[in-house]
Amino acid sequence: MYKERLVLAKSSKWIPKILLEFHSSKIGGHSGFFRTYKRISSILYWEGMKSTIMEFIKGCEVCQENKHSTLKPAGLLQPLPIPTNVWADISIDFISGLSKAKGLDIIFVVVDRMTKYAHFFALSHPFTAKVVATLFIKVVVRLHGFPSSIVSDRDNFMSVFWS
Repeated sequence: MYKERLVLAKSSKWIPKILLEFHSSKIGGHSGFFRTYKRISSILYWEGMKSTIMEFIKGCEVCQENKHSTLKPAGLLQPLPIPTNVWADISIDFISGLSKAKGLDIIFVVVDRMTKYAHFFALSHPFTAKVVATLFIKVVVRLHGFPSSIVSDRDNFMSVFWS
């Protein structure tokens, strides 16, 4: 016993039986990793317990066949309006995961949605919104003015960027 929990050896023959009882029985109800772990850990402990329970549940055929998606269903894609002016509607993105060249490993891309003309800026990770905003204003805004709309897949970054 340790802290009011029974301690088992990592190689105990009882561990598979305990997992079946706490997860696969009528009482266990195939309730997933977190609930199974909480139930077992309240009374038992063995070295590597989390990973053992995780592997057991990953191998549970009933759970894998009946697992439901936890993601919110995607909405219907909406087409973007067709741009009417050059550099009025732009899209921005970051290309990352590149090998370093002169200490730079990210490319910030700004594309005019009408002409497909693009500006590319090399950055190093980690970068701040202030660095990107300064670069954006010094080059894109100076040459083309402020755009009416910006399309990006980084919503959180955009709010900080415009602040």
